Amino acid sequence: MRKKTFVISCFALAYFIISYIFGFNMTIFADSLAPDPLLLELEELYRGEKQYKQLPFELEDPYKRPKNGPALKNVIHKANREWLKKWISNPKGVVPNAKMPRLMLNDDEIEAVLAYLASIADKELPEQEWDSYLMKSYEEMSDEEYEKMDELVSGGKAVWGRARCNLCHPVKGRGGAVGVGPDLGTISEKVNRDWLYLWIKEPKSYFRYSQMPRYRFDDKELRKLVEFIMRDWDFKSEEDDGDDGEGSGEEETVDKDEVNESAVIEEDIEGQSSIIPDGTLVERGKRIIELKRCFLCHEIEGISELLPVNEKEDKPKEAFEGLLNDIMCLTCHNIQGKGGAFAPVLTHEGSKLKETWIKSFLQSPDIIRPLLKQMPRFNISSEEAETAVKFIEEYFVSDEIPIAKFADVESTEEEIGKGRELYDAKGCRSCHAISSGGVVGPNLQRVGDRLENGFIFYHLKDPHREMPDAVEPNYNLTDEEAMAITHFLISCRSKK
Repeated sequence: MRKKTFVISCFALAYFIISYIFGFNMTIFADSLAPDPLLLELEELYRGEKQYKQLPFELEDPYKRPKNGPALKNVIHKANREWLKKWISNPKGVVPNAKMPRLMLNDDEIEAVLAYLASIADKELPEQEWDSYLMKSYEEMSDEEYEKMDELVSGGKAVWGRARCNLCHPVKGRGGAVGVGPDLGTISEKVNRDWLYLWIKEPKSYFRYSQMPRYRFDDKELRKLVEFIMRDWDFKSEEDDGDDGEGSGEEETVDKDEVNESAVIEEDIEGQSSIIPDGTLVERGKRIIELKRCFLCHEIEGISELLPVNEKEDKPKEAFEGLLNDIMCLTCHNIQGKGGAFAPVLTHEGSKLKETWIKSFLQSPDIIRPLLKQMPRFNISSEEAETAVKFIEEYFVSDEIPIAKFADVESTEEEIGKGRELYDAKGCRSCHAISSGGVVGPNLQRVGDRLENGFIFYHLKDPHREMPDAVEPNYNLTDEEAMAITHFLISCRSKK
């Protein structure tokens, strides 16, 4: 009886609440649907219609590719056999940031997989001519040969720095801010130097969906970079010579736990029944690859796809489209919603940056952001830079940014002084540097050479209009205040 009374009471209470909302006070329901003005503003900023000018070609998003891993046709020419065995057995044990899963294969199964990969490979890899002394170990070199080799390595280190290779590739866990490249901490023990030369020269010749740009290195630069990667200790595994005094007790415990876990997994692999079917070693390797679905990430000759793959056409790309895809701008930058988020959005750069600055920067990138965000040098020619500038000025534009209105602005000393006072009063130097200041935001030492006058004013009025995720606060400046700071920033130019 009590239970029945309780149920009736619950129904009565529910009926009263519903009746109250819908019958007696409809305003409660109406008020709950009223959108917050702030949310509407954010919605417009983040998801509202953007002014995109129609491009003459379709942008290729490097983060949306049919295959995440490289083609395996010539992988046996790329890496030595012992490295491949370790890699297939435990990818993360070889490269800490490896994306490939552990396939749980035993030694016999791995041998079968390698046999199949060898069967589909080209007979040989194109060989480069190397000076004989470069094939020697340090101990075998004469003093003169060692000095020559060391000079090459030093030159290669400089090439590595200009190319900003560590933006994409960590080395023993250090670097890799963009997050798209494998750790190169043991690469010298993995790759064939002929393959490395060809890969750096033409990355897409080996992996057409690669996010690595083509740097247009000449032969001398290539050889220096190869020697640096093959010789420098950063690219070799660390010797197991005991505690070097830098590790902590906690790190040692983690290492032991990983070793113990690995041992358990190895026991499981040894104890499980093999998946190798009957047939020749090559046939068995093919079947293992099919069962493990390796083709989901890799192109593998002779292995049929379960699902159709929408492959992009390999037609030659000309003018700016060719340059854009050659140096893989969209790996770091975003254009009209496609690409990466590491570097500035390029959608409206034509209304933001001055033509002369764009051309100069493309050929010789300057330091305008903190060290870890410096753009690599891609060895772009003057003609290519000119082509890029013309395209950017025509297509990467926005009518919202008042370029023409501010094009001929001339600043007086009084206006510049007032703007400097406001710049200091608002605390801009906390993040930006001119002669001194912070490093959170771009360096403004020569911002007058770099940014269009109209964009400076537009950005000061609302930093989040063009860049919703900008760290810079919106000070709600009046037109007079924004104009004063604009005059000051326009005056920040290189000395003629």
